[in-house]
Amino acid sequence: MEEINVGPGKLLIKEGDWSGDAFLIISGRVEVFRAVNGSKHRLATLGPGEIAGEMGLIDNAPRSACIATMESTRLVVISRDLFVKQLRASPPLVRYVLHSLVRMLRALTGIPTDHGDPLFADDPIVSERTHKLLRRDTFAPGRVIFRRGEAAHSAYLIQTGLVEIWKETVDNEVQVLGQAGPGAVFGEMALLRDANRAANVTAVEMTVCEVIPRQRFDELLRAAPAMIRQLITSYVQRIERSA
Repeated sequence: MEEINVGPGKLLIKEGDWSGDAFLIISGRVEVFRAVNGSKHRLATLGPGEIAGEMGLIDNAPRSACIATMESTRLVVISRDLFVKQLRASPPLVRYVLHSLVRMLRALTGIPTDHGDPLFADDPIVSERTHKLLRRDTFAPGRVIFRRGEAAHSAYLIQTGLVEIWKETVDNEVQVLGQAGPGAVFGEMALLRDANRAANVTAVEMTVCEVIPRQRFDELLRAAPAMIRQLITSYVQRIERSA
């Protein structure tokens, strides 16, 4: 991988361009921003140890924002081919989690999430071997699968059915955060954050899930290359700061 030194104010990535290289920041800082109504809207600042410009590679989509150096910055250039190899070497569930985190970050920063064709999107989320190690649970309509504040022991892969993610407001009203259907994973954020559940999940209709216990989930994460694990950690931290 090539290492480069870049002065302050240098545009590394332009919004709308097709995604190419990503950059590992060794020293210095970069800012991620979009032009909104003629004004610069900063989305994030990234520093040493973080990777910039990789989201378009994960989504297989054009750049969704600009990235520029804020000061003299030392970078390692990560080619598209190398990044794709790192993704390919990751378990399918890890790739799914990574893409899910990207969508969450985009939503939090007001970036459209409905474009792109994720790499390896057609791969099964869990391998045949992993599938054999999981148990299957069925949840009747109206059943609460877990509640906000509970300890997190598993993530869930929906085989059939539909669930609703919600929480109660200070006025004791129900705020629906979203729904998930077949092929979706839910409950993974609490495992990634090593925290209690942040929301409630209820089955909307008869729902069948593969239950992924924390131990198996952690094993799959550890099987991913260091670069991918680092990205997931960085995304979780950024989501916590933005939420």
